[in-house]
Formats: sequence, structure tokens, C-alpha cells
Amino acid sequence: MKKLLSLVLLVGTVGSAQADLEDLLVSQLSVRPATAEFIEIHNTGGTTLDLTDVYLTDATFANGSVYYYQLVDGAGGGGGFADFYARFPAGASIAPGEKQSIGLNGSDDFFAEYGLVPTYELFEDGPVADAVPDMLEATPGSINGQGGLSDGGEVVVLLHWDGVSDLVDDLDYVLWGDKVEAIDKTGVTSGVSTYANDTPIASQDVVDTGAHADGNAWIRIDDSEGTETQAGGNGIAGDDETSENTGTTFSEGLADPAGDVFVPIDYFLINEIDAVSSGADFIELLGDPNTGTDDYTLVLYDGVTDVSTAVISLDGMSTDANGYLVINQTLEDGADAVALYNAAASNFMVGDPITTTDLMDAIVYDSGQADDAELLALLNPGQPQVNEDANGDALNESLIRCTNGSGGFLNTSSFKAFTPSPGAENADCVTFDGYYDTADPTNAQTLRDSLHEIIDDHCVFNYSGPDAGTCGEPGVSEDTWSILSLADEDPQQPGQVWMVYKNNNYPFMGGGQQAYNREHTWPQSYGFSSGTLGSNNAARTDAHHLMMSDVGYNSDRGNLYFDDCNAGCNERTTDVHNNPNPGGGTIGGGSGTYPGNSNWFDANSFEVWNFRKGDIARAMFYMDVRYAGDTAGEVDLQLVERADVGLIQSGNPYMGILEVLLAWHESDPVDDIERNRNNIIFNIQKNRNPFIDHPEWVECIFVDGGTCPVVDNDLIFADDFE
Repeated sequence: MKKLLSLVLLVGTVGSAQADLEDLLVSQLSVRPATAEFIEIHNTGGTTLDLTDVYLTDATFANGSVYYYQLVDGAGGGGGFADFYARFPAGASIAPGEKQSIGLNGSDDFFAEYGLVPTYELFEDGPVADAVPDMLEATPGSINGQGGLSDGGEVVVLLHWDGVSDLVDDLDYVLWGDKVEAIDKTGVTSGVSTYANDTPIASQDVVDTGAHADGNAWIRIDDSEGTETQAGGNGIAGDDETSENTGTTFSEGLADPAGDVFVPIDYFLINEIDAVSSGADFIELLGDPNTGTDDYTLVLYDGVTDVSTAVISLDGMSTDANGYLVINQTLEDGADAVALYNAAASNFMVGDPITTTDLMDAIVYDSGQADDAELLALLNPGQPQVNEDANGDALNESLIRCTNGSGGFLNTSSFKAFTPSPGAENADCVTFDGYYDTADPTNAQTLRDSLHEIIDDHCVFNYSGPDAGTCGEPGVSEDTWSILSLADEDPQQPGQVWMVYKNNNYPFMGGGQQAYNREHTWPQSYGFSSGTLGSNNAARTDAHHLMMSDVGYNSDRGNLYFDDCNAGCNERTTDVHNNPNPGGGTIGGGSGTYPGNSNWFDANSFEVWNFRKGDIARAMFYMDVRYAGDTAGEVDLQLVERADVGLIQSGNPYMGILEVLLAWHESDPVDDIERNRNNIIFNIQKNRNPFIDHPEWVECIFVDGGTCPVVDNDLIFADDFE
């Protein structure tokens, strides 16, 4: 169906900081071979340009009434017919004179073709995130793990929009093939504004009528954009980007994209080790499938001498079809370390001191020995030394990342002692057998009381500042920051934390003053403030209701109770980011039309966006049952109905509104994001949110006359939460 390619750079209403965006041009385009597709941009001016709100898409099809400028309405296509609609990562920029490339088939194929890594990849193409920044979704599902430019022509759009304006401003427009998908938005009204004149489609120029040769690209040879009309158009400063004579400002030549000389970093991590075994010790790496490990080296360090005891060259080895490489190697029991370096074995010798030069990943471990401060310097600050004998069964257990590949490079918080799985996916470390055996669903009261006894008395960790918690497990040192860094880690971008209300993410930087903070979904002023019960009281530090939040959105929420918005509410939009459960409205941007997929609030209440409604509701049900005031230092928390909303006041242990939370629970069922979060918190706090495992119990406890179903532990856990 695709016949034409048009490349457009867009910007919304531009302030002074973006006045030089007209200097941003498309400088190179490659459409074949398919695995080598890329788009290159060039900052021809003298000012660093912010790319945060610049987008890229080929999702424009005139015959199908799909247009790039529909982005302002939360539309514009992407995700089908190999079309994509992407946004540059937050904070991305391009320096004066710099060229940057976007690998449309991922960084691995780009490197295989050009021997370089691109500046950005359209999507992550490996099982483990690499160091190449991924483009973000412009609209839900709009990348969908695919690029794919048609040889005969189609539409590609590189765009910038400020997220507020009802018009977009073109920066550059490059067209080839026939003109089926060309755009002329002359006189099109969007919101309250109308577009100026574009060049009529019949008069628009094309770079070429067909595709270039394999290995070639269309390369810009005229940065002045030729005879482009400089007034009265829809671009920056009134430029008419659709009028460029691209047939003479571009020429076909050997593809020469911008990129970095390949440095094979972030392709492999240590996924499992077994140092105390009844069989053979081993080290397992996880990385891209069928990928060679030449010039990678494993170094073993001894904690007594703090020098290397073995150097293992990985030359000539390769991961298997599933990304695993298992090295059989005798390991000392601990305290010791295994370190993976992005450097040849010739750079290391036995007896060398500890070094972090070219360090890629490491694990510091023991089997009951004290922490070794010198070895811990191999890890990111605050990461623990992990104990293979934590369960008293080191001979039969190994140290594995829970879940597979989780935690990120130089982080060990996700390692647990569990059943060995060399060359296979790690289990999720959740031992749940019999967890709900004592649950009694005879009626609402018996179920409430029995569940309270099951989830009560969990391991309580510090609110800020790692400690061993009330469980006192050897080698475990956490606080709510470190717990949430795992529980709210972005599943698509390891090392980033995902915001509950704004639906954006930030690199995890630890505690303190960041762009994110910890949201008490049950406000601490409603029953368990630090001034009343102490800064580390169980409810205040309970990760089942604590969630990472953008600071501004957390401030908007304050201690408002949860309710649907009626009228006159303020809108707080969601970002175009992860949408793991698509459907139900547009994610990203503000429609101004209730409810959309925005958050809404007034002076009394806060309505959460659609994808998080059930998450919040089930956190509230958990808090109501977990905290019954039967333990010293704990409060009896209670959800109330609308008729009792007056009880929800600072200092009172009440929250609501119950009937609204029940509706949210029904409208947004439990998903894998919640299940994984429940598992992670269970691994640390040692208690679960039963309403994620058994959502049917909500009706039994919280609905008058509700059904109380029989417990079936085996059924609930049959799929091991995969």
C-alpha cells in the first residue's frame, strides 16, 4: 500500500529557546537494505538544540486519512504496516554542526552494516538493554518493535511539538517515490487554529522516483535547502518546507551515517553464579543471542588479598540462541567477586589489584562471610554483597538475578539465593507454596481476619537510609528508595524508574532531592505520620502502597482522597511513554476532554488515569486489611464510603472513597506489571498484596453481601506469575 516517502521535521509553538530549530535538517536517508535503514539529522547552526520534543514518523498515509499533524489530537498513526511514530528521549540534544543518526532496525543491524553504533535506535533489538538510547513512543503502541521504509516510497516524519499548541511547525520535508502519501495541510483547522499554505502536492518535488541502490543513501548536498519558499508556510519563521527542490538538494551516494566507533559495552551481564555447589561451579552471562564475546574477560577477585586470582578470556565463545553463555569455573566461597570487563584478557594478570577500568558488570558474594569493602568498590554505590547461603542451603542453590536479567549492570540488589538454572531463564524467586493455606473465606469477617494474620508483621525497612530491616537477614540492606528502585523499575528501560501518575520515567539516582519522590497512595497524614508513629513506622514505609511519582504530580495529589471527577477539575496529563495495556483512550498529551487518559483533581479529590486505577484501588484494599491496630505502633486504617467522606481529615485513619475504588478495581484488572511488583516486594518485605493474587476476594470483604469464593492456591499460582 505504501507508495511514497515524506520526511518532515515538526515543531509546535516555539519559544526563544527553540528559535534556531530551523537549522535542524534531514541530512541523510537510507531505505535499503531493510536491515540498514537509518535517518540522519544535522544541526547546521551555531546553537545546541533541545530534541526532547522532536518526533520521527513514517505514519502518514493520505489515502487512509492518517496525517502526522494529528499528533496534537493524540492520533497520527504508527504501529501498523511497519509504520512507526517515535519521540526523541527526554533531554536529548544536538550540538552545533553535529550529525546524529537513528537506526530504524535497532543498533545491532546498524552496527553489522556500518561498523558503528547509531546515536539512537528506534527500539531495543536485544534481550538486554544496551547503551544506545531508544526512541520513545509518540502515541500508544506507535513503535511496536519495527521500522521499515518502503523501497518504492512512503511517508517518514521527523517532528517537534510542544505538547500544548494545536498546530505543529515543519522543520524539514523530504519526499521520494510517488505522491500517494504526500501532505498538503493548507487551510486545515486544528483546535482553534488553521494551517497556512503548503505547496500543492502536484508541485512538490521528490528526491527520486524510486529507491536508491543497496548500501547507498540519499545525502543532502545543499544545507540552504535550495529554492525553498521562506515565507507564508507552516515551518519555523514561516518557511514552507514542502516547497524544497529536493531533486537537486539531495544526491545518491555511499551511505555514511553519523555514529560512534563500536565499543561493545552493555551487551552482556552476569546473570547467575554458583560458587558453593554439590556439582560444578559456574558463571552464567546473559546477552544478545548468538553473539560472540571476543575481547571480553572475566576476572575473579579474592576478598582476603583483594587481588585477582584468575583471568578468563572469553575469546572464541558465544552466547546461545537464547542469549546465555555458561562458563564452568571453580569459584571460591567468599567473600569474593566476579567481574566482567569490556577488554581483552591481555590487559589483566593474576595478582593484579582491583580495577574498575573497562568494568562492565560485577557481583560481590559470600557464603556467610562479612562484607568486603574493597570488593564492593566494583559495584554501584549502595549495592550489597550477596550471600549464597542466605537460606542455609548453599550446596543446592546459586545466586540468580530475580527475575532474569533484572537489576542492571553493577547492581546486585536483584540477586537471590535460589534454585540453579544454568543456561536457562531464572525463576522469579517467589516461594509461595502454602502462603494462603490459612485464608478462611467462610464470610467477609473470617477472610479479612485470616488475611490480616497472613500479611501482618512483615519486614519493616527504614524510610531513608539502608538497614537490615526487622527480619535481620544477612546481607540484606534496604530502604524504601532501594526497594522502589526495583518495584517501580521501568520494564522497558532497566535503571529507569516509572512514575505512577505522569507515566514518564527518570534514571534512578537514589534518594534525596530528585525529579521523582515517593508517593504515599494512602496519605501518611491519614493515620501514620512520622510525627505520630515515627519516621520508620510500618505503614509509612510499606512498599505495597508507596510508588514512585513525579514531584509535581505528587504535589498535585497531596493528601486528596480518590474519587471520580465530576466537574471543574484540573487536568494532569500522562506522558507518551509505556503503555503496556493499550486501549481505553489516548495516552500522552492533554485532550482537555474528560476523562481521556489523564489524571484529574479538584480541591478535595484526585482521579487516577485509567491504566493505574486498579493498581491504586488494590493498594488501598491492602492497607485497610494489613493495618488493623492490633500491633503496638500500628493504626487501624479504614476505607469509607461517600456517606462518611467527612471522616477523611488530617490525623484520622480514614481513606476513600470505597465505592469508587471498587469500580476502579473492576475497570482496571490485575496485569503483569502489578504481579511482578508484588513479587519483588514479597522478596524483600516477605508479605504479599492478596488482592493482586486473588482479586475475587475484594468482593467478599468490601461489598455488602458479596460472594466469598473458595481458596485455590494451586490455581492462582499455576503460571508462576509469568
